Amino acid sequence: MTVVVGYVPTETGFSTVVEAERQASSRDVAVVIVNVIGTAGYRAPTAADDRNLDAVVAHLDKCGVSNSVRSITSDERPAEIILHVAREVDASLIMLGLHQRSWIARRMLGSTAQAVVLAAPCPVLVVPDVDQHAGGPRAKEADAPPLRSMGQTSEWHERGQG
Repeated sequence: MTVVVGYVPTETGFSTVVEAERQASSRDVAVVIVNVIGTAGYRAPTAADDRNLDAVVAHLDKCGVSNSVRSITSDERPAEIILHVAREVDASLIMLGLHQRSWIARRMLGSTAQAVVLAAPCPVLVVPDVDQHAGGPRAKEADAPPLRSMGQTSEWHERGQG
């Protein structure tokens, strides 16, 4: 059994590795770091270079956690690759970090976290987004506007203000 981490080189990605170290230590299992390098190669912000992956391995080694890295170049969706690795290593846990994207991007491109959660062969732990974004911790444009017909109205409106 192992903990599989879908890794991207961000603050949230490293927070996910730190939590994976805790989970692996408490379960006495190894960690498999999975980084998907898409067709854009290392220009994509989700592709971790050797220096970044070496730092992740050094952290896990320092903590005494057995680990391996799979840097996979593919045009497959990252969710499919993470799920394939999880099944291959008989994962006891899959870990992912959430990353802010606009609501349009989520609808057009889909969500790796959502796809993994819906098809995972084991529990999935999702680490919240801790990356710095323009406009503060959570950019206002990251959310869809409230849709009154769907019941998604602002808190002040729900309290009888509108």
